[in-house]
This record gives sequence, structure tokens and C-alpha cells, in this order.
Amino acid sequence: MKNKKGFTLVELCISIVLILLIAVFVMPRLINLGDSSKNKLYNSKINMALKAAYRYGSDNIDKLNNNCTNITIGALINLGYLDGDDKNGFIMLNPITGESMNNLGVCIMYNNNEIQTKMLDNE
Repeated sequence: MKNKKGFTLVELCISIVLILLIAVFVMPRLINLGDSSKNKLYNSKINMALKAAYRYGSDNIDKLNNNCTNITIGALINLGYLDGDDKNGFIMLNPITGESMNNLGVCIMYNNNEIQTKMLDNE
């Protein structure tokens, strides 16, 4: 009887095909998982900016009216209403693009006895 060592060519081909099939089905999910977490982090930062703008509006309610009062994320950071996430704490970075979000504007209004905030479309 011969001592059989190693794999046959058919066994190797089947193993390679199985590995490729697993990679085809798993890799897109792993890639989407990273994109999904970046989008969630971006939305979280936008919500933090809106809450900071609301606090700013509460502190400066006498300056607000039913027209839009614009303030940038950078101004909210400089005024201490929002924390930056760079090493110096002065820039909020977009987790999707890696660019600064400091120039994004927030609209603050005082309407019907309540403060309203919304992001401005300036991306």
C-alpha cells in the first residue's frame, strides 16, 4: 500500500472554490458594515451639533426670531457648546470623508414659543 501524502488536484480546486464562495458572500457584508457605522457616526455628530445649537439658542434667546439665525459648527466649538474631535479639539471631522465639518451651518429660530434647529444644505 502506498503512503498517500498531500492533497489531490481535485481536493485543492474544491477548497479554493469554497474559499472564493465564502469571500464573495462575506466581503460585501463586511464592507457595508464599515460604511454603515460611518453613517451612524456622521448622523450622531449632526445630532450633537443640533443639540449644541439648541443650547446656544437657549442662552441667546433674545437674539432669535422667526427668521433663521445661522451659526456654524466651528463657531459652536469655539464658543464651547460643542467639542471638536481632532487632537487640539477645534475641528469636527466628517467620519465619511475625513474632512472638516466646521463650515456646516445650523439654522436656529424662535417660533411659536419654542427654539427650532435644522442643518443648512451647504455641503
